[in-house]
Amino acid sequence: MPELIFYMHDGPATFRFVLAGSLAGGEVRKLDQAWRTASSTVAGKILAVDVTFVTSIDEKGRDLLARWRQAGAHFVANSPLSRTFVESITGQPYSVADAKVGPTYEPRFVRAVACAIILFFIMMFPAPASAADLKQETLDAWDQYIHTANAHLIDRTKGTFLWTDESPERLQRVRSGEVLVAPVGHMPMGVSSGLIHHWIGAAFIRGARIEDLIAVVRDYDRYPEYYSTSVVDAKSISRVETADRFSVLVFDKSNYMKHPLDSEYRSRFTELDARKWYSVAQTIRVQEVTGSAARLPDGEGSGYIWRICTLSRYQERDGGVYIETEAIALSRTIPTALHLIVDPIVRRVSRASLTTSLEQTREATGAAAKSASVRVEPRHMRRDAER
Repeated sequence: MPELIFYMHDGPATFRFVLAGSLAGGEVRKLDQAWRTASSTVAGKILAVDVTFVTSIDEKGRDLLARWRQAGAHFVANSPLSRTFVESITGQPYSVADAKVGPTYEPRFVRAVACAIILFFIMMFPAPASAADLKQETLDAWDQYIHTANAHLIDRTKGTFLWTDESPERLQRVRSGEVLVAPVGHMPMGVSSGLIHHWIGAAFIRGARIEDLIAVVRDYDRYPEYYSTSVVDAKSISRVETADRFSVLVFDKSNYMKHPLDSEYRSRFTELDARKWYSVAQTIRVQEVTGSAARLPDGEGSGYIWRICTLSRYQERDGGVYIETEAIALSRTIPTALHLIVDPIVRRVSRASLTTSLEQTREATGAAAKSASVRVEPRHMRRDAER
């Protein structure tokens, strides 16, 4: 089992990670991303990390587990090798974890998880002969859904603008630095010959101004720098006042992408007042790039993603800027027999993708805001000197 397989279970009192395989190299980054995505749900629960079936671990893997231990994790290690790993991290003899953590899953369970992931790959990336092409009725259902989502966005401009403000607890968590992500309704939602995935996320960028954020979001040529974990290439095609066209080449293996996607977007930005904006970005084509670098026609291929739409809201207040993004995507269907297995994986990938995107936007905007403050500092200093 050379690669890492991990399973997450959010129980009533315990949040459990079960790891199997090699915790090393790029696998550590995937697990760390999953941890950051899930961490908001762990509060108040026992964190159990079962390493019984881990076969090897490098320094990055040790560092990650050490951070989890500092966060209060209970290690479960029911094999001689895994106990050695735990002892090398804690510096203490291994002792049986708290009884509340529960038993180690049997090896056959871990193999079942591996089979589930294999089935997911088979389903999402079939051979060309069984590729799922986008049908007109699916596109019609998508257009209707996006029309409704846009109407809800307009309604927000007349009432409670931010999803964050709908809950005092949510506002406190976002303002304190958490990135919150949640599905909109029960996702994914089935439509004719397709699935719609709709998630919403929020973050707060302390010390930034709204112009800093808008500048980053519209700086398409630098997307490979800002979103380095997934964006391979991007470029601005046209920009007229508040309407843009741009292209993005995305390839993120950590989120089960087998082939890159080359997409072209049309976006528009609306200023409600000096401190409040919203934007809508929607694909006008999505093409899968094959192994020979050829681009399949729009609507053909694996059906991993057929269409994407993002609805974003920006508001400057409380000493920073709030950003909220609704990420909506259209994909092929999941066979009924695989829903129980695949749906949790799809939800985890959706949550992780939006979380990472918001974190990277916050980081890029924070850097832009800091750079802007450095540039204006000499003027402030000169005014102070003149006084």
